[in-house]
Amino acid sequence: MAYNTTPFHGKVCRVEKNNVSMDFSMGWSLNVSLDMADASRAGQNWKEALPGQAGWNGSFEVHFVAGNTEQKAFFDNIVAATPGTKLTDVKFLLDGTTNAFTGNIFITSLAVPAQMGGVVKATINFQGDGALTLTDAA
Repeated sequence: MAYNTTPFHGKVCRVEKNNVSMDFSMGWSLNVSLDMADASRAGQNWKEALPGQAGWNGSFEVHFVAGNTEQKAFFDNIVAATPGTKLTDVKFLLDGTTNAFTGNIFITSLAVPAQMGGVVKATINFQGDGALTLTDAA
C-alpha cells in the first residue's frame, strides 16, 4: 500500500461515489467514536471502562450545482419520496487519487443556505453504516 509519507493538503480532499469524484466540493469531515460502558465498582479509586461498538458520521460541503451528476445523487437520496437508501462505495479522498476513508453511508440531513450576494452552498450530513476503513484507494 502507498500510504502518505508527508502531510496532506486539504485542497485535494474530495468525496467520491462509484469511483467518480464529486465536483465543486468544499471539504468534508469525519467523526469516529467508540462507545464505552462504565465498569466501575465499589472500592475503586479509578474508573474502569469496557469498549463497546464503534461508529462514525460526518458531513461535507459543496457549492450547490444540481447539474453535477454526483451532487444530484446525494441530494436525491434524501429529497426523494423514499429517503433512507444506503449509499455504498463512498470514498473520502485525502489526496485525490490514492489514500481514502471508505464506507457506506445514509444521508441524514441536507442544508441549503441561500443568501443575497453569496454563493449557494449545501451541507450534507451522514451516518456511517458498518465499518469505516482507511485504504490505499488506487
